[in-house]
Amino acid sequence: MTTEQKVRQVILNTTKTICNETAENLALKFDPDALDLIAEMVYRQMGIYAEDLEAFQKHAKRTQVTTDDVKLLVRRNASLKKHINAKAQFIMENKPVEVSNANKRKRKATTSTS
Repeated sequence: MTTEQKVRQVILNTTKTICNETAENLALKFDPDALDLIAEMVYRQMGIYAEDLEAFQKHAKRTQVTTDDVKLLVRRNASLKKHINAKAQFIMENKPVEVSNANKRKRKATTSTS
């Protein structure tokens, strides 16, 4: 099984789980074909998100996708934007402080003459 097939299978299984939980809570039923279509839509949308995040990261001349890229991605979806901003704020508040190596004293190498 290729990596792409594994990802598709995980998305399908996760989508089915979420849909079944939602159906239970709302007294709905999902047709198996509908679940397959929803999973395919999720897979394709994740591909679009990945391409957009990569474009934002490259445009900013960075080698890593940051929370700012994710915020930019969700800027048009008010409820998702609110959720992402809250998660980002929580992460920043609970992030451990890193000690910079630049602040550490360096010892000079001593040479001994015998």
